[in-house]
This record gives sequence, C-alpha cells and structure tokens, in this order.
Amino acid sequence: MTSLAEFIQTKREKIGLSIYGLADKTSIDITILEDIESGKELFLPVTIRQKLARIFKCSPDEIKKYEREYEFQIISDEVIDDLKTRILKKETNLKCPICKEPLITRIANSYDLEENLILTPKAHCTKCVFQIK
Repeated sequence: MTSLAEFIQTKREKIGLSIYGLADKTSIDITILEDIESGKELFLPVTIRQKLARIFKCSPDEIKKYEREYEFQIISDEVIDDLKTRILKKETNLKCPICKEPLITRIANSYDLEENLILTPKAHCTKCVFQIK
C-alpha cells in the first residue's frame, strides 16, 4: 500500500512542483512538508489536508485514506518526563512507550527573551504516532 509520504511526493511531482514550490503555492511551512514527505508525519491536520487537496485537485478524503490509522493511548507524565530527561542526557537506543520500537530523538535549541538558551527534547517513533514535541 502507498504511504502518505509516497502519495504526497507523487502528486507533487505529477504537477511539476519542487517541495519548495509546493510550500509556496500552499503556504505550508517547508519543514512540515519535509516531515510529511520523509514519513515523519503519519496523519495531517484538517487545514493542511485541505490546502494539499486544493493544489492537487483531489478531495481531502483521498489524502486522508493514506494517513495511518491510530488509537490514542495515554502515556503518563512520569514516562514522558523520564524520556525527556534521558534525551537531554543524550542516551541512545530509547524505545517508544507505545510500541517499543526505536525513537528518533533530538534536542532543539531556542532562546528566551533574555537570550538564555533553552534545550527542548524532541522525539518521534519510527513505527507509530508517538511524539514528544
């Protein structure tokens, strides 16, 4: 079965746009499109789906059928906080608390209004919808 990433990339190429051209035509941030086409995003917000459907001349439901089905599972704050701490300690081989598959992790750097560095742990699962944003 075709994935959401493959569907979006194929549709984009069919209308002759680069990923940057698609970002420009749809007013969708390039990083969001990169995440979709790389397979990081498995389901889309309604507004993104509608913008893509408009440019691809298809229905939003046609795009939705390529999105991954998922069930919400509540993960305790303690588990999330533990994962965040371990990411900040740069531990490797962390596993998803839902499906036990590998997590892809990174630490985002940002600054507050007083120019103090803020380290924010980020993670997403390679197989399911689990994310730490």
